[in-house]
This record gives sequence, C-alpha cells and structure tokens, in this order.
Amino acid sequence: MLVEAASRLNVQVAVLDREGAPAKQINLVGSDKHVTGSFAKAADVEALAAKSDVLTYEIEHVDTEILEKLSAQQQYVKGTSNWNRIQPSWKTVRTIQDKFAQKQHLARFSIATTRSIAVEESRGAEAVREIAEQLQYPLMLKSRTQAYDGRGNFPIRSGEEIEAGLKALAGRPLYAEEWANFRMELAVMVIKTTQPAAAADADKEDDGWWRSSTLAYPAVETVHEDSVCKLVYAPARRVGAAKLEEAQDLARRAVASFAGTGVFGVEMFVLADGKLVVNEIAPRPHNSGHYTIEACRMSQFEAQVRAVLPDLATTIAAGSTEMVVAAAMMVNILGGAQADSHLLVAKKALSIPGAKVHLYGKGPGRPGRKMGHITVVGSSMSECERKMHPLIQLVDAVRAERNKPAATAESILAAADARMQRDPGPALAPTVAVVMGSDTDLATLKPGLQFLEDMEIRFQVTITSAHRTPQFMLDFGKAAAGRGIKAIIAAAGGAAHLPGMIASVTAVPVIGCPVKASSLDGLDSLLSIVQMPRGVPVATVSIGNSTNAALLAARIVGTSEARVQAWVERHLQRMEEENLAKAARLEEEGWRAYQRVESWNR
Repeated sequence: MLVEAASRLNVQVAVLDREGAPAKQINLVGSDKHVTGSFAKAADVEALAAKSDVLTYEIEHVDTEILEKLSAQQQYVKGTSNWNRIQPSWKTVRTIQDKFAQKQHLARFSIATTRSIAVEESRGAEAVREIAEQLQYPLMLKSRTQAYDGRGNFPIRSGEEIEAGLKALAGRPLYAEEWANFRMELAVMVIKTTQPAAAADADKEDDGWWRSSTLAYPAVETVHEDSVCKLVYAPARRVGAAKLEEAQDLARRAVASFAGTGVFGVEMFVLADGKLVVNEIAPRPHNSGHYTIEACRMSQFEAQVRAVLPDLATTIAAGSTEMVVAAAMMVNILGGAQADSHLLVAKKALSIPGAKVHLYGKGPGRPGRKMGHITVVGSSMSECERKMHPLIQLVDAVRAERNKPAATAESILAAADARMQRDPGPALAPTVAVVMGSDTDLATLKPGLQFLEDMEIRFQVTITSAHRTPQFMLDFGKAAAGRGIKAIIAAAGGAAHLPGMIASVTAVPVIGCPVKASSLDGLDSLLSIVQMPRGVPVATVSIGNSTNAALLAARIVGTSEARVQAWVERHLQRMEEENLAKAARLEEEGWRAYQRVESWNR
C-alpha cells in the first residue's frame, strides 16, 4: 500500500523482504534495487541502505544497532545539510520496540499511560508477587520486546497464575502492567513532519511544541478479537466530539516527543471513568489507519512517503487528514481452515456497492494470518454497519471453522447463512429526530412527517417534555449526534421551551416548529422559540408549518446524502413547473375564468 502511494508520486521504493514479497509484486520500476533477505539481518539492511536515499520501516522489530551504525556512517540525505536518512530516528525505534522503555519515555512527557514496573529476571515469581502488591490483581505480564497482536502478553488474575505466565513468556525480558479497565479502544494516526523531538521539560501549558510538528487523523474505534484488530469504525462511535479531539491531542503530544518524521499509530484505552490513556505506539503506518485510503483526503501511506522525504515533508497541509466521507468501516480478512478460505470474504465484498477489497498477495492463507482488509464508506455509520454486516458474519464463520481441517467453502458459507438468518443485521438508523412536548402536537407535525416519509428520509418520532421529562429530554439531545441524527425537529406550544433546551445540549441543528395553542394563536410559541439567547441557535419556521420544518431538515441531511439532496432539487423544480403552468393558464384564460375554475376546484 505504501508502494502504491509512492508510485503515484513518482517515488521509487527499494524493498528488503523475501523473494516475491507483496511489495515487490507491484513494484517493478527499479526492481533491481530490491534486496532479498530479512530486516533482522544486519548485512541485508546494509545492502538496502546502499541502494537508498532514505530508510524507513514497515515493522519496528528491526536491528537498531545496524541503523545506528549506518547513521554514524552517513547521517544526512545527500544534497541536504540536516535531513536524517533514517526516518523516524533509530533512537525512536529503539525506545518504542522496548515496550517498558516506551512507557517510561511517555511518563517523562506526562503522557497518560498505565502504570508499569520492570520484572527483575533473576527474581522471577518473587518479583512479580512484589509488583502485584503495588499494582493489585489482575495485572498484565508482558514481554518488553518482540510483542505485537497480543503475542507476548499474559493476564495474571491471581498469584496462582504467576508461574504459568513466566513459563509462557520464558526467555524474554518482562514487565508488569496495571490492568486497564477499559470500555473501548481508540486509535489515532499521527503524522510528524519535523525531525527534532520535543524536550521533556517543554512548557506543558504551551501547546506549540506539539501542534507545530504534528497532524492527526480522526480518532477511530478499534474492536479486537483474539488480540488482533478485527474492525475499525471511523470516526469512533458513541464518543463525543470533545473526547475525540482530546484523543487526537493526546496522540499528537505523544508522537511529538519522539525524534524523526513519519506516520505513527497511537493506540489508547477509554477507561471506565472516561479517562484516556495511551496503550502503545507504532512508529509506522498502522492497521487501524488503513481506512484512510478511501475515507481521507490523504492516506496514511501517502503521508508516510511524503513525511520521510526532505522535499515533501513540508508540503503536507493542514486539512490533509480530514475525512471526505461521513463514516467508514474496515474489517480485516484473516486466513481460515483452507489456503483460500479468506477469498470467500473478498468475493462476498464484490457484491456490496462501494466495498473496497485490499488483498495483500501473501500467497496461501494460514489460520489467523492477516490476508487483506475491506473498507466501506457511507453517509452515516448506520449505512456502513448495514453494508458491513454480511461480511462480518462471513468473517465470523471463517474464524469459527478455521481450526477444523475438514472445513470447506460450502460449510463456511452455510455457517455464514445461518448467522445471517439469526441476525439479519441492523436497520438503517434514523437521520432526523422529531420530538414534541405533548401528543396534542402530533396533529401539527403530521404534514411534515408525511413529507419526510415521501422523501424516504429515516426518522424517529417521540414525546419528551421540557417540564415533565427534563432529564430524558437532555439525555436525548446529548445522544443525538452519536446516534447519527443530523437534524432535530422540535414542536412545542405555549412556553415552547423544548426546542431551545434540546439545542442547548446538542451540536445537531434544531428546527423549532411553533404550535398554535389555545390562546394567542401560537404567537407566544413563535416568540418563545425565536428569542433564543446568543450562542444557542434554533432555526424556526412559521406557526404550524411542519412541512417547512421537514424540508429544512431534508436540506440539512442532503448535505451528506446525495439522494436526499436530489429529492429536494426535484421538489424545487416541481414547484417551479407548477407555478409557471399556473401563470401560463392565467395569462391564457384571463383572471375572471381562472378564478371561477379555481373556486370550483376547491
């Protein structure tokens, strides 16, 4: 994927990997520069360096001793006076590949992370028991090095499990980590475009030290299964905008503390109390950022190519990391029971409109091996979830059958069909919410509801009173954005506090529809809704005009749904045609005849 991005920029990539590796399959230009070998062998890394202007990584488990040696031999890219040829810095990779050293580094920069204590190898179980007195059970015993996708982790729930953990992770340097009681996992891809690392004593009140050197992609939700990323939701679901921005800022601060340029993947936990803590960092493009290929202005792979090159790093503009769609989802394709089981998922995706299949060309699949991924995008997360549902059912069927040697394509597909029958998938979520303070307001809303139905806009209708059910009303408003609601129509009469109160707690546009009450002909309702204080806007239609409220909601929804926008445009065209037809008939028949006909028709 990085090679694809580099090719579009006319940047040649020399690859160090086995013969026929995926990156070599699609990279024939300059193929004489490829090196067949292993990133773990110093001689092979030296051979690659001899053919390259800049060295960067696809995986962080590289020998940093040889990188340090190469940097000493030639620190800067030829033709430059200060651009390091190894990006990000070998020092950064050395710190990050030791998970405990990484935690200590983050702590020096006051980056929130879980508490960790190194295990003295010579003291073994005794050391772990002493650590448990500080961290308490349960805790996580982890390998400091060569750990990824859950490999190198062992949960310790009581003292009786310590020996088993030490045996499972034998031969590795270890540390113990405080158990993270998290309710969800987030990830943020960060681009670092300047080389120096921030100083540990940087003024924490001054955010310039990290804002000037980094850009963040949206915070996404990651769902893991068997300690491997299964799904990515972009942006993260059920998380407020302020928390998502906090996650981006935390990730940027963490990445700014490291030397060198490039793309970094920052994984973090949202704890039960809502606090964010960094779990770990990858100094490279990350699985959780693959969605950026289809969903963002610039993919993480193009960002990596540009960030490590001296003449392109400064060209990455603010806004490059923004999403160009409302929502996206990614599912990983893992190997199954047979060498080609994973292809069942890829073939299924071809029948789903807009699904993008990425197969990595790794050859025969193995159970649990990452073989590719699929991304879907949509105008809402609800749309993405509905598209992705049959693929998830098939992915789950492949997983359930992968340790059964007798599993066949037929048995896997049958299992997926059975899953679909039990769980046909989520219905498309509403994009418009219609609320009223009393059921007596329903008569006013019916014309607008009919219009929403005619436009095939999904909507929810409920009753909530600013005075009788204030807490329900506030909770409803706060949750609206997270549920994918794009506009709220609120009808109220008399004091008519409902529209304004909901508007005070949501970022979703609120449209007030004044209801004609028993006194003052609805003027009291209109004036109450219109006279909102500065900073809490409510778009207000005329008294009883729910049709206009529905049309305004449709225009809001239409900014992200082309189908709805097209309906509104056709509606405008119909109104124009009707008006022109009436004018032509009036001019042809004369006003006396026209009036008689219209009167008779009524």
